[in-house]
Amino acid sequence: MLAVVGLAGVIGGPWIYSRYIEGPPDPELHLSSERHAATTGIDGVWTVAAGRGSERSQVGYRAHQQLWWQTVTVDGRTDQVRGRIVIDANALQSADFVVDIASMTSTHHGRDERFRSADVMDAAKHPIAGLAVSEPIDLSGVPADGAPASIEVPAQLTLKGVTRQVAVQLDVQRSGNRVLAAGQIGVNFADYTVNPPAPFAGLLKVAPDATVEFLVTLVKQ
Repeated sequence: MLAVVGLAGVIGGPWIYSRYIEGPPDPELHLSSERHAATTGIDGVWTVAAGRGSERSQVGYRAHQQLWWQTVTVDGRTDQVRGRIVIDANALQSADFVVDIASMTSTHHGRDERFRSADVMDAAKHPIAGLAVSEPIDLSGVPADGAPASIEVPAQLTLKGVTRQVAVQLDVQRSGNRVLAAGQIGVNFADYTVNPPAPFAGLLKVAPDATVEFLVTLVKQ
């Protein structure tokens, strides 16, 4: 009987952890399905606005943990993001965004404390993460009817004081008097001297990479 109980614990433990302790992750950040034709030209200086509902400006991470055979996806989010882009002649000339690392939160306070710790993001020493685009990107393919367009944008991502060249998979949408942008960036922890935590006495293994994801609403200045 004890053997059966023990076997049930081994088999069911990871499932119970992922379903009832960890819980499901937030949906991936993406553009709203609503479409509204643009009411202003795309050229100009645009800055991040708070946005509302499905258009709320947010930045987050998505990582994977392995508990025996069960893969558990975890994520964290913050709406503390600032930035501006400059568009001229239908081309993105520059873009700069910064995120308050200490404001990143998830469903678990303990994970958030580890995220801010010196081993992981070291928020006390490096409170800001940044993303910058410094070369022109053609935006003439972004339609004015509210339909989204997908482009790959080379950028510089700064995490924990380390800057690396990255490729941003970006979806852009002109909607009314706003521009919406949602994207994902693959990150290898070792490239940014990030040491992912190893909770549960090593039973839970954290994957060596993660995804940075964002959704921003931009308004013209």
